[in-house]
Amino acid sequence: MSSSARMRFGGGAAVSSFQAGVGGAVFAALAGACAPVAIMASVAIMAIMSIMGCSGDRMPRPQRFEAASGAAERPVQPMSAEVRRQLLDGAMQVLGRLDGYDEAAAFAQVFDRLNQWIHGVTLAGGDQAGGWKLDPLYDTLPAELRSVALPESLASSVFDAAEDVPTLRDQRWLADVAATARGDAIDDLAVARNLFAWCVRSLAIVSDPPSVPTEANPGTRWFSTGEVLLAGRASAAQRAWVFLELLRHAGLDGVMLATGDAATGDLRPWLPALVCDGEAYLFEPLYGLPVPGPGGSGVATARQAAADPAILAALSLPDRPYPVQAGDAAKLSVLVPATPATLARRMHLLDGELAGGGRIDLSIAATELGAAALAALPGEAIADRVRLWAFPWETLRRRRTSAQAVSTAAARELAPLVVAFEQSTPGGARRSVRPLYAARLREFRGELDGPDGAKAAYMLARPAATVIAEAAGRAPPQQADGVRRLYEGMKEDATYWLGVLMLAEGEHEAAVDYLGRMILELAPDSRWADAARRNLAVAEAALGHTAKAIELLRADPSPQRFGSRLEAARLERASSAAAPR
Repeated sequence: MSSSARMRFGGGAAVSSFQAGVGGAVFAALAGACAPVAIMASVAIMAIMSIMGCSGDRMPRPQRFEAASGAAERPVQPMSAEVRRQLLDGAMQVLGRLDGYDEAAAFAQVFDRLNQWIHGVTLAGGDQAGGWKLDPLYDTLPAELRSVALPESLASSVFDAAEDVPTLRDQRWLADVAATARGDAIDDLAVARNLFAWCVRSLAIVSDPPSVPTEANPGTRWFSTGEVLLAGRASAAQRAWVFLELLRHAGLDGVMLATGDAATGDLRPWLPALVCDGEAYLFEPLYGLPVPGPGGSGVATARQAAADPAILAALSLPDRPYPVQAGDAAKLSVLVPATPATLARRMHLLDGELAGGGRIDLSIAATELGAAALAALPGEAIADRVRLWAFPWETLRRRRTSAQAVSTAAARELAPLVVAFEQSTPGGARRSVRPLYAARLREFRGELDGPDGAKAAYMLARPAATVIAEAAGRAPPQQADGVRRLYEGMKEDATYWLGVLMLAEGEHEAAVDYLGRMILELAPDSRWADAARRNLAVAEAALGHTAKAIELLRADPSPQRFGSRLEAARLERASSAAAPR
């Protein structure tokens, strides 16, 4: 199979929510002083449209069904259960294979099919089943966050093209990751540990956005969970959010825990917890490790952390005491990670229809989950200690009120996903492939090997220097440098993610080559340098190179550095204990 590196500046007239959210800022973010902003902005729109505008498979138009407000002379006939199932299956199948479609057209098809399906459900009276009602925990949100999704919008059975379809896409990706990242684990805690390990390995830590924004630190990277997955970079709060979403799709219960005074509402989000067998198991997303249990083994529970001061004290360093102590853990509150979508009536109805291997969990019984989590905490089970977690709602609010800042931040990170190559197949046909985008989605699905696997797509996203020069040479002079940097960014991203993939597969020597030689040595100023250093330490430790791993961990300057230093100390203790006396 041969390919030519030609960026496609085209696509349909419709622009998906992903495109619209990022469009207009890609080249402006990359170009700096290299070209006039007006020129770059015009190219940006075309480049972003190309990411979702490849000439992949085309879907047949589904059969149209008359709405209840249709022509009076043609009575509306109820839709059969079989037709409703075909519509729903078709919509979910498209969302599961977006790397093979023009996303703008795909979104339109999914939206069309979902609303035909819900119309059929309504005609059959099925929308009255299930006993949906707005969860009472909705009222625990402050007014400015409740304005993100008013009760009447949550009660609607009509799907929204702008937000519901991208949400379903993101949930499809999260469900795929949960199915692959859990590995062979069966025990609930083991599954949670594998999912958390995936988050730490695959989501490079950054400090933006904060868990609680302030005027001094408002944050800009208010990404959806799908954008976080594509970017592979997350703040501690975003890591926690993705982890809790993965738990839900794995059939497990998870909540955020908060310290502070529930009576006054002065709560400080702390960390996510798996709720299992009447206990709440603690995971530290900023430090990148589960909170160690008694004696440093296992995963600590909230009750253990409250009863034994040594557990949280073990997360302290000589120059940095851990900010939460046993006394704080004795009076924790529960923050349920429900979003507008998981509380919405239409998603509740859809959730009841999805089953089988393509299942995604869309609805949360927030009050029930909060009560179960509260019962797993130390102290008296007071209802006021259960609220909705504000962070997902704040994300939606900031995406609306700070749209330009968010789109610029997204453009800066997701720009390499726009590059599309023209590729010739063995049969002589031509197709357009967005290699980095395809690689990410295939990795989510666990499709790693073979000519259509993630590894092959990542390799395609690592063009030779001559190919990059050719692509830049075809661009107008004012845009050539921006195009060159876009291709180089794609190549760097693909190199890093190949290293992470090798690490996940236990191919530690290959991981060392990608993360060490190709990133840290050849691209020391890469935006992946800190994450590469941390993951390289894991690979070196697995190869028995303990001293090298300790050196790398202690050199970590990222927001995860305190956890890295704790891990270095653990490796040093283990090495000393194993040394012959």
